[in-house]
Amino acid sequence: MIAGTQKAGTSSLSKLLDRHPQIVRAPRKEMHFFDNESLDWERPDYSSYEVAPLRPRHRLVGDATPLYLWWPQALERIRAYNPDMKFIVLFRDPIERLFSQWQMVLNRWPDQAPSWSTFLTRFAPDGLEDRIPPKTNVHAYRMQSGVVRGYYGAQLERGYEMFGRERFHVVEFRHFVSDHGPVVDAITDFLGIQRYREQPALPHALPGKPAVADSAPTADDIAALAERYRDDFALFERLSGLELGAWPLRQILAGELSPADYAAKLAAKVTSPQAG
Repeated sequence: MIAGTQKAGTSSLSKLLDRHPQIVRAPRKEMHFFDNESLDWERPDYSSYEVAPLRPRHRLVGDATPLYLWWPQALERIRAYNPDMKFIVLFRDPIERLFSQWQMVLNRWPDQAPSWSTFLTRFAPDGLEDRIPPKTNVHAYRMQSGVVRGYYGAQLERGYEMFGRERFHVVEFRHFVSDHGPVVDAITDFLGIQRYREQPALPHALPGKPAVADSAPTADDIAALAERYRDDFALFERLSGLELGAWPLRQILAGELSPADYAAKLAAKVTSPQAG
């Protein structure tokens, strides 16, 4: 499974792995099976989820649904289905990722999208949740949960506890998009399948629009997000083993980048509502 995280290259990686001769292509990217709250999870029927090999050389079938890593109870459901599941998880700076998600929502569903200020407070608990809050609109919870997806440390900790660290392969977004060949080789090694003889080009899936029309992030917004993520980020840095020095959050927490400067960088991607 490519199980996380949204806006961190999961679509591009999914397209790459779909081309692998030993992998059965899933019916679609993002099967959204284990976050389907309409299923009877006491007696789940997996028949609609399973895909048969089409050729003798096929060894694996994958599901690329990037919210599985944070969705309440998704990992428990996956463990009940297959406790030996392998996970590929890509991570991107959580503030950068949050802003990219908000851009996507605003571009795709402008009539339903929350403003930036609302997005920061909508479904924004102080940590991962074990259950979807009572009386919650599940569709809205899926589309408008932003801040909670950035608790990477808690997500990895929960995943490691359930499946073991050895069943997770962790990838850093910037490394993947800048030099994807060695990253993909490491992924195929992790999956136990042959490496590509010739690395395919990296597909740039789902590019966003250059700017959105809304109120821009402020320095106070960025500073508050950095503090919100501080403790979880320290846990993530320890658990992931990734080199994260280029992440804006890491630089802000270290005093190397001011929240105002980073807010100005993001604001350059936002036009006023009147201009939009």
